[in-house]
Amino acid sequence: MSNSLLPPSTTSSVAPAMAPAMALALQGNFGSTQEWQAEFAAMATAHSDSAGRVALVFKSLQGTLVNGWLAGSSPMSSGDEALLEFKLTPGAGVDDFIAHIDWAAVYERYQHAVHAAGEAWGTTPDAIDGSVIIDVRRAGVFDAAPTMLPGAHWRDPAHVGRWATELPAGQAVTVYCVYGHEVGRVTALRLRAAGLNARYLQGGIHDWQAAGLPTQGKATGGSSA
Repeated sequence: MSNSLLPPSTTSSVAPAMAPAMALALQGNFGSTQEWQAEFAAMATAHSDSAGRVALVFKSLQGTLVNGWLAGSSPMSSGDEALLEFKLTPGAGVDDFIAHIDWAAVYERYQHAVHAAGEAWGTTPDAIDGSVIIDVRRAGVFDAAPTMLPGAHWRDPAHVGRWATELPAGQAVTVYCVYGHEVGRVTALRLRAAGLNARYLQGGIHDWQAAGLPTQGKATGGSSA
């Protein structure tokens, strides 16, 4: 992936058109999109005299995003996938690179990577009895929704590293988002990396409701950041 794959943007910082789920992923791993940007730029600056590239990397075994430095033409580690790369060449400016990132393309790569990594950990409505059920819809989406799964509690997926330690060890955990796409899958991956028996609900609450399965009002459920 070369710098030329990133078409121009009109903004001088992280593109405001970034998909909410992509922004959530950066927030959950770096604290905010701005903190990701600062770390990425600092890494590129620190290696500006070297031949290599700085990459935003998805680590499939951990379900996390990291910024990584790859010297020369070194390959990616097994299980890692670069979502974008900044190749250090004479005259290449990292700030200009960041300003021209095609976040739609990055998000598409992220979706594909997460779907592939999480595919094995899906579960169905008839297999969730006895598990701790956690609603991990994005905060804004959850706030706008009137219902949730019976017995579920909402947790902010942006802070999964914080609340994962509060879950009971040895207890099966089922997380669900809206459609069972990257938010639910990556949350399950991160919980599994923390040693928990976690799975995501295939089809999310959308398919659950489409099947006529019961829900409850949020007033009777729980929520916690």
